[in-house]
Amino acid sequence: MKGTTKLLVIVVSVLIASVAGLLLAEWLLPPLAGTGMQGMSGFYLRMKVILTSVNMAFCLIIAGTYLSLYSEVKSRFTLGLVFVTFAMLVYAATSNPLIHALSGFCLSGLGPYTMIPDLFAMAALGGMFYLSDP
Repeated sequence: MKGTTKLLVIVVSVLIASVAGLLLAEWLLPPLAGTGMQGMSGFYLRMKVILTSVNMAFCLIIAGTYLSLYSEVKSRFTLGLVFVTFAMLVYAATSNPLIHALSGFCLSGLGPYTMIPDLFAMAALGGMFYLSDP
């Protein structure tokens, strides 16, 4: 894929996953209520849902790319990349507040620090996606 096409795929994937995450968050999470910390906590949880949804989309695309690459070259390094990508997918899925809410656990957050690990994971996954050559 050319660089501009790959960048377009990244942008479209991020937009679709962001909208899907936001719609699911609005549908499944409790409504934003209150002012101050209580209202901001709901905002941060929704942002975390969006970030983890984007990370999950990146992981699925990258896993598909690496699995097709592994079927061609049978390299141990490529197999290692597949395992790392699946580990990141499990991380993104289990850190999603929607999974916590659907499992019946209490939703709480640490403010903006809730999202920082997901921002770094998204940067790493975006780099992996950009560097992978399907």
